[in-house]
Amino acid sequence: MNIGDIKNIKIAKKYSNALFEASIEADNIEKIYNELIFVCEIIKTNNQLSTFLNSPLIKISDKKEVLQKLFSSHIDKILVDFLYLIADANRFDAIEEVFSQFSKIYNENRNVVKPLITSAVELSEMQKNNLLTKLEEKLNKKIEPEYVVKSDIIGGLIVEMDDKTIDCSLKTKFDNMKKQLTKGSKYGND
Repeated sequence: MNIGDIKNIKIAKKYSNALFEASIEADNIEKIYNELIFVCEIIKTNNQLSTFLNSPLIKISDKKEVLQKLFSSHIDKILVDFLYLIADANRFDAIEEVFSQFSKIYNENRNVVKPLITSAVELSEMQKNNLLTKLEEKLNKKIEPEYVVKSDIIGGLIVEMDDKTIDCSLKTKFDNMKKQLTKGSKYGND
């Protein structure tokens, strides 16, 4: 992680906390969360809009005018004002990280964890249910998983959530075994 990423994370945390507090005061956290997904998706998928909003050469008033035309009739006023605040600070480069940080706060508030679960083959519904039950019991949180299939892990699972990774894949076990065997032969322990 480079210094620019760390700076964006710090900035994003401040903005996301402010937006979350405003959402709580207005009692519309769910709505703001869904609308923020909508806004970020539009900015992320539209290269011209993203370039326009991130350009230091474009006047802030022009950016606000475009934001107003695009979003004011589709999203809550709190979020429109928040986008104006981002425009005033020329921080659209951090909008995805703002969403990421807002999502973390939103999920913590709901006592939800959203792990990425990678398996070598598609898990059956019974396997998914058993895994979710175990994770919910262990973490004492509601689990909303995303499943990915990657055959290169050979077998087992990789569970990634927040900043933690539980790697129970056969590939990792084989790689670790290979390292141990290679390490042993280096020192004459073979």
